[in-house]
Amino acid sequence: MMHCPECQSAAHTRSSRMVTEQTKERYHQCRNLECSCTFVTHESYARIVAKPQKVADASKR
Repeated sequence: MMHCPECQSAAHTRSSRMVTEQTKERYHQCRNLECSCTFVTHESYARIVAKPQKVADASKR
């Protein structure tokens, strides 16, 4: 959950779309009715903490 950049209240995601394969653009709206600020954030990968082990191909079982 994001917080409103204007009043610091909780904000909910209203919609999102993929901008690139690794970046998502999200539209948020403040839950404070007196504020109702709408703003955009970008979400992307920062780093991989642990790579998964190789998974066996299900078609070869």
